[in-house]
Amino acid sequence: MGLATVYGQLKQLASEQLVDVVRSESGEFLYRRCGSNSHHHHLVCRSCGKSVELDAPEMEHLSHQLAEQEGFSDVAHVLELTGICSSCRP
Repeated sequence: MGLATVYGQLKQLASEQLVDVVRSESGEFLYRRCGSNSHHHHLVCRSCGKSVELDAPEMEHLSHQLAEQEGFSDVAHVLELTGICSSCRP
């Protein structure tokens, strides 16, 4: 199977929200399968890549509040926090 086919399938899965896609610091798209199909955020280890799904209702409230203050509607967002997990911490 060619890489173009693989990446085409990943893009399709992302459009159907069956996988999550984020952009790395170097600009690459990273795909991951999430345990939850609902809107959520991630905490990611910068060392090993471990990803933890976060439910952050306070962030949802804040994003809508900030958008409303600036006159925006139909706002979407992605929140990804990075750090070093307990397994990688020295």
